[in-house]
Amino acid sequence: MADIHDIRVSRLCDLVERHRATLDGTVRLPDADLVREAVGGVLNSRTGRMLRSTPQRDKRPIANVLHRLVKWHRSTGWLGTIFGVRWDCDDIVRTRSLDMSGPELYDALDTLALLLTGGRSQAADSWARALGR
Repeated sequence: MADIHDIRVSRLCDLVERHRATLDGTVRLPDADLVREAVGGVLNSRTGRMLRSTPQRDKRPIANVLHRLVKWHRSTGWLGTIFGVRWDCDDIVRTRSLDMSGPELYDALDTLALLLTGGRSQAADSWARALGR
């Protein structure tokens, strides 16, 4: 029998694939393998819930970036996180020879993070209020 972690990862990956089918091509998600790696890396292996602390960057870089982006969307939106994540995406693309640029990886993982937060971003809302929008 599958454990709770594997069940949760499979369900979230299925959710992402259902959303992928509805996208118009202007929004990019990571490919299915990167989604599984990222989602599997941010969930607790015993409980299947989101990890409280960010996975180590040198051991699980994709999960590290996704975890930080989910936390950012749930926060008030400190911009230092975004800059750090963007630079880390450049490093990931360079070291793993992914078929995309660093900004493309960032956009794809940010879209995935928004999916995992139910499409809500407290950080984006805070910035919209601060900018008078």
